[in-house]
Amino acid sequence: MGKLKPLLQNKVIRILENNGFKRVRSAKHITFKKTIGNGRILTTWVPHHREVTIFVIQYIIKQTEKPREEFES
Repeated sequence: MGKLKPLLQNKVIRILENNGFKRVRSAKHITFKKTIGNGRILTTWVPHHREVTIFVIQYIIKQTEKPREEFES
């Protein structure tokens, strides 16, 4: 298992979109949503910063239920 590092905002957005998340709103943060099999809706956000911190990446991993490995560089 690799180590999480801050990622560029564009890379985080690309990871989310490649996993079926759709951009639904852009205000203080960019909000993404995805409906999964049982009708549950997963929601997460990405801040408007050049780099996304490790803390925020960990939060995104928890909200999206995606494997940590997808966000490791």
